[in-house]
Amino acid sequence: MAEHSARHDQDTTFPDEGKEAISRSPLNTSLLEGASWLTFGKMVSLLSRGNASFGTLWLMHQGAGITFLALQDPQQRAFFDAEFRRGAWFGNALSEPTSGNMFLMPYQEARRVEGGWRLSGAKRFVSGCEHAQYLITNALCEGQPGFFLIDKDASIHVEDIWDTMGMRATRSQLLHLQDTFLPDSRRLMLDPSQPNAIAMGLPWISIGLAEAALAFAIGYAQERKLPPENKALAQMQWVQFAVAEMSTRLEAARSLAIRGALATDRREPDAPMLQMQAKMVANEAALSVATSALELAGGSGYLRSRPIERYVRDAHSGPLMAWSAPVIKDFLGKALLGLLPPPPKG
Repeated sequence: MAEHSARHDQDTTFPDEGKEAISRSPLNTSLLEGASWLTFGKMVSLLSRGNASFGTLWLMHQGAGITFLALQDPQQRAFFDAEFRRGAWFGNALSEPTSGNMFLMPYQEARRVEGGWRLSGAKRFVSGCEHAQYLITNALCEGQPGFFLIDKDASIHVEDIWDTMGMRATRSQLLHLQDTFLPDSRRLMLDPSQPNAIAMGLPWISIGLAEAALAFAIGYAQERKLPPENKALAQMQWVQFAVAEMSTRLEAARSLAIRGALATDRREPDAPMLQMQAKMVANEAALSVATSALELAGGSGYLRSRPIERYVRDAHSGPLMAWSAPVIKDFLGKALLGLLPPPPKG
């Protein structure tokens, strides 16, 4: 991933070589084969350390792809199991224009037709959608949110809008759906009590970014020589302090992410809250570590020839991804103060 990341960032191109490599790798089907959520998180961080855009792409593919397990039709489940295992790519088409963090609550209405529903509308920030063969999407179906796994067919048009500050290789485009068919046989019966791959994986993207930034800072400090004594930058106390603080922030974020993953593996009731806390802390750590590494490198770090400027730009995406930090803080604060409404009965 790291070898090609600068080129894909500069050209805003999809990491095809990464997709091809991971489609042949046992990593791609690890969740189906029983990998723990902790192992899955570490996979996301490793990929993100090489290329945060690809780590994000793969996480969205995994989160959308394994939803086939929530299909009720056994033939459809068997079909998508085979497609996922052969390396077909899946996209997450849930976010609607102006919906912000409310990606699980669609407002675009589908109309009832024989065998399913028809949807005309738009979905945004669909990472890797140009390469996706299948999409998870949602719509209001007679007033209730419905989730479907659908073909990305000719009724779906990709609008090229992706020219961003960071995460440029995700190609997270805008999709226009024109009378797109949502089959009843592809309707997902999602269980909110079950772990969600994307919620689990998001903290680990930021952790991978922070790991890459810290590795850059240490390498640069050891290699950079200062005149006139020709001493390494690493011998300066302020650099030692900076690296120590960066390492501590990263380790704190990693520890909380591990705690959240273990709680998810054990199905502990506080796992969702821990995942939210882990995302927020990891997002802050990535920003802090990447910015400190840039400051340590000075003007050299500001050059595009150095990867740290990309890490800084990519790190800014974490707090913006749903759920964003303000939404997490609002939810956690209300939950801890007993201000949330009770869950619906039944």
